[in-house]
Order: sequence, then C-alpha cells, then structure tokens
Amino acid sequence: MGKSETAWPATPPGPAPEGAATAARALTERLRASVDNRWMLLLAGPVLAGALVITLLRELPENPLAVAADGLCATTSHLGWVATQAGEPAALARSGAMVGARLATLRVAAANADVELPEITLLESRLAALGPRPTGAEMFAIADAADRVGAAVRRELVQRQHRLERWVTGLALALAVALLLPLHGLWRQRQRLRRALADYSDTLERKADAPAVDDSVSERRWRALAELSADWYWETDEQMRLSWVSGATPVTTVLGWPADELIGRRRDEMGPFETPALGWDWLHERMARQQAFRDFELRAHSRRGDHTLWIALSGRPRHDAAGRCTGYEGVGRDITERKLAYERQRENDQRWALMVDLASDWYWESDAEHRLQPVGRAVYRSAVDYLEPGDGRTRWELHATTPAELWQPHREDLEARRPFRSFEFPTDAADGTRHWVSISGIARFDGQGRFLGYRGVGRDITMRKQAEGLLRRDNEALQQAVAERTRELEQINVDLDAFSRQLAHELRTPIGHVESIARLVVDRAAARLDDDERRLLALQSQAARTMRETLDALMLLARSTVQAMPMERVDLSRLAEEASAQLPSIARSAPVNWRIQPGLQVHGCPQALRIVLANLMGNAAKFTRHVEQPAVRLSAGTDDDGRLRVVVEDNGAGFDPALAGRLFVPFSRLHAGEDYAGTGVGLSIVQRIVERHGGTVAGHGRPGRGARFEFTLAPAP
Repeated sequence: MGKSETAWPATPPGPAPEGAATAARALTERLRASVDNRWMLLLAGPVLAGALVITLLRELPENPLAVAADGLCATTSHLGWVATQAGEPAALARSGAMVGARLATLRVAAANADVELPEITLLESRLAALGPRPTGAEMFAIADAADRVGAAVRRELVQRQHRLERWVTGLALALAVALLLPLHGLWRQRQRLRRALADYSDTLERKADAPAVDDSVSERRWRALAELSADWYWETDEQMRLSWVSGATPVTTVLGWPADELIGRRRDEMGPFETPALGWDWLHERMARQQAFRDFELRAHSRRGDHTLWIALSGRPRHDAAGRCTGYEGVGRDITERKLAYERQRENDQRWALMVDLASDWYWESDAEHRLQPVGRAVYRSAVDYLEPGDGRTRWELHATTPAELWQPHREDLEARRPFRSFEFPTDAADGTRHWVSISGIARFDGQGRFLGYRGVGRDITMRKQAEGLLRRDNEALQQAVAERTRELEQINVDLDAFSRQLAHELRTPIGHVESIARLVVDRAAARLDDDERRLLALQSQAARTMRETLDALMLLARSTVQAMPMERVDLSRLAEEASAQLPSIARSAPVNWRIQPGLQVHGCPQALRIVLANLMGNAAKFTRHVEQPAVRLSAGTDDDGRLRVVVEDNGAGFDPALAGRLFVPFSRLHAGEDYAGTGVGLSIVQRIVERHGGTVAGHGRPGRGARFEFTLAPAP
C-alpha cells in the first residue's frame, strides 16, 4: 500500500527559471504520490466494526435463563420462610405450587438456551412426590433441591460469561491488529509529506541564494504551498489595508464575501467581521507600534447573515531592504470547531456548577488506593463537615465511628472494581449527633485500562432513616393492635358460634314438640276432628317445619362466614355433577337436561363450593319445574384479569331485572312461596362463600325467560 519515496532533484546548472519550475513540478508530483486515501478506508473498517461490536454488547437483552433462576431463588426463599414459620399445610402447598411454576419457567428457559440440568429433573420428581398436605421437612428438602438448581444455573451462566469474555478479547485483539496496518501507513504518509515540504523549503532557499532566480516562478511556488496549507496567508499595506489574501480564506469560500469587497480596507471597515472582545483599538495600537500579535480572535458572519465562523489571526511587521515597515503579513486560521467546543465545555461547567449548587447530593472522587480526593469546596457546599472533606484518608478511616463489619461488603466491592449503589452507613457529626449517609459510585479507568479510583455521589439520608424508624415503630404498634383486635374478634366469633349452636339447640326442642303434638293430635283424634280442625293442625305442622328450616338456614349462613376454608385444586365439573345428582326430587313437568362443561379446575375449598353449586343448581331445578323442556347449563370462561367466570343459567321462571338488588339479601324472596318453596337465604350463603374466595357473584334474568348467575374463582395453578 505504501508509495515510493521521491527525492528532490538537484538544481541543474543553467538558467534559474528552469530549475524552479522543475522543483515546483516535483513538489506537486510528490505531494500527489504521498497522499493515499486507501489508508483512511482501511482505518474506517476496523473502527466501524469495533463500534458495532460495542453497540451490540451494550444492547444485549437480559438472559431469560438468569431471570428464571432469580425467580426460582426468590420463590425458594419464600418457601423456606413459610416452612420456618411452621405454616399450615395449605400455605406450604401453595408455596410448593409456586416453586413448581417457577421451575417450569426455568425448564423452558433452559431448553431455549440449550442447557441440560439434571438438577431440574430431580426437583420436579420431588415436587411430584409431594402429597396434598406437605410437611415442613418436605418443604425444607424442596428448598434445598431448588437451591442446588439455582447454583447449577449460576455455574452454567458463569461458564458462558467466561466464553463470551474470551471471544470478545480475541475480537479486540483482532481489531487492534487490523488497526495497526492503516495507522502505520498513515504515519509513513505523514513523514513523506513532511520531508517533501522540508525539501521544497531547502530548494527555495537555494534558489534565493542563486544569482539569477526568476521571482515569478518563486511566487507561483509559494502561492501553491499557501493554497495547500490548512491556514491562509494575508498582507496589508502601510495603512493596514488588506492588500493580498490567499484564495483559501473561508471568508470568501465559506461565508461568500467577494475579494474585491475586502481588498483595500482595514478589518474594522470590512463587512464580515464583528467587533472583537478586545476591541479594534487594541489591534490598531499594536500595529501602529509595529508589534507582532498572535491568535487575535474575530467572529465573521456570512454575507446573508445565516452562518458564522471564528477566525484567529497572527501577524508581524514586514520590512523592505532599507528596513522601512511596508505593512503587515501573517496567517489566519479557522478556529470555529475549537471555539464551539470551548463554548460547549463552558456551558457544561456552568451547568455542573448550577447542579452542584441546587442538588442535595454531593460529588466525590477517590484514587486507586480508595483515598478521598479534594474536588473543590463548591462541590461540598450542600454537605457539612461530617461527610466528605476529601483530606486523603479512606472513607473507613474518615468515619471511624462506623462499625468495621459494616465496611466489609463495601470494601469487597471496591477491591473487585464493582459499581455500587445506595451503600448506607451511619456516622457522627462534629457536634456528636448521629447521621446516615448513602453513597453510590463507579470505577474509573484511563485509556490503557488502568484503574484510577472511584467517582460517585453521596446523600444525607438522616431524615429518611428517622422517618423509617418512626414508621417501623408505628407499624409494629399497629400490628400489635391488629393482632389484639384479631384475637378479640376470633374470641367473639367463637362465642357467637357457641351461642348460635346453643340457641339452635334450645329452639329445635320446642319446635319439635309443637310439630309432634300436632301430629299426635291428628293420630289420636282423627275421628273427632272436622275438616277445619285438620286444616289448622296441618298449618301448625307446616309452620313448625318452616321454622325448623329457617333455623337450619340461619345456622348455615352463620357458618359460611366463620368456618375454615382450606384451599386446594378442585374439579368443579365433578362437584357440579354430584350436586345435581343429590338434589331432592320435586314434582315437575319434565326431567331437567343438565349440561355441565367438563374439565373445569379451580382453586378453592371443596366443601364450600359444593354448597354454592347445590344452591345455584337447586334454584335452577326448582324454577324450571313448570317448563316443558327444562335445561340447566354450567359453563366457564377466563376474564381479562385471569380469573375463571362460572355461569349457571336456566330457562325457567326468571325474575324482574329491577329486583336484582334484592337477590342476595337474606330472607328476600322474589316468588310466591306456594309455587316455589324456600327460605330466601341460599343466595346470601352463595355470596358470602364466593367473596371469601376473593370473587364476585351477580344475577341476571327476565320474567319467563330464565335466569343466569355468574361468579368468579381463581383458576387452578
């Protein structure tokens, strides 16, 4: 890829103009031969590849296998806590079910990641061997097996991380090797250009010493060199009016000002230039005293006023052979990029200073030995003397009152060069008060990857800690009050249950006596009784039976509120079939056509759900007794929130939609008792049981067109 070196030819004897022309042509050819754009193309390839690799590595999504393993570990921790607290078998079973769900997610993630872990199969077999009421010891064994699964996943992830690191290291080495070749070629190209310009300068000097040099040829060569330079050359006359400027000036090429509007005028008379910060007088005074100046900054705008540039001028006086000053000569340079970068840096510094003044946090830095470094008192303006003075000590030396064991995990993070966030520690202020500090930091490295220390932010969290302590004490007091109130309510419920049982027992005896006496009178005095007397005794017996049924319904309603409800997986379809088969027979026009959706699985209490289905399906059977083709259907579907919505609908008598609000009120009946007997308590019992399952129940209907009752339950896990 390199070019062959071109040497300046020696000046041959003969006329000077021919030698100067030869040198100019040689310079042009040598510059053209030295510039090779292919090195830039070769350099762009590895740079773009490296940027693409870095972007892809930064955009790598989170590993689903790691997420699944973290979820299993969290569920295992909860399972261990439940087992440690000697929880009920139902709670243990729920925790085991959660572990099974997390394990299934982990198996899917492992399969997608092409990872085979025999520990997952072992844990699945143990979960499958659990009974419906597992013990704490079994749950501890499950937790240990789950921990081994998590450890195996972490080992696999660490191995894959190591492989990825080796791959990235190899790729970085390959890119570095690929960068060396174009960089070496550009360096050699730069050396050739410098040698070419140096040789040409020597040639010009030799031509100047020659007795017969053609000034026009030297002028052309000099102008060619000026045009190829990044800067431009300018000259003024004795009155400091611009007399000549090279064609490379951006005032004409970029800003669009024609040269004839610049030549013959001083710079303060030219249209492009704005008044400089030092003023025009400063420049005029130096030029009047024939003093050189360097990097005099001017701001120039375009002819249309839509674009500006920053220009730096440097100049010196020019003298003739007699030593008389004939004007100034110098160079100009476009410093727009540098000026804009400086302005951006100044704005960033101002923004940083403003944030420091307004923020409640403070900034800190440490060296490679973790000693705090001073970063300016303005940074600590929001802090006080007990925080970070930055006097060259480590943080654990500075805050000596903080327990040493609290620093151990923090120092491990620092030694491992890991970033840390919200590390909290207590410390004492100069006045002896206790404060809490929270710090966050990240390691910093130089261009060669050498560790330089840490930088980060800190915050005084004393008020938050005090609020947390107060909230914790209030929570403890509230929990204690709730526990005491719960115990009182439990005792009240026990007392009420005992009272209701005793009351029911006491009421059943006289009710039974009334019914028995009425039956005994009918049996013994049947011959002496007329029809009215028999009807009165029948009414008395019916009233006693109604009172006994009402009493039983009240007891069932009370028990539906306080009875224990152990939750498990329930086959709702099978319960519905059993409930329909156990309904009492009643006189009806035709048998009921039961249509029960199979395979409905829910999470609930089997005994309580049996009561719910018995009431709803019993009502459906009762209110279709006069229908020629009675049909009752039980089906279910999933709601948007994931719960199962169960529907029991019939084609019976129905009810007025305006009276739907009275359906679940105890003893509220929408139909006459002569046609449809009942106590009016069944739907109230259904509502209380469903609500204790965390669901809702609703009824819909139209007179003569049937009724539909819906209730929601949690699906089986």
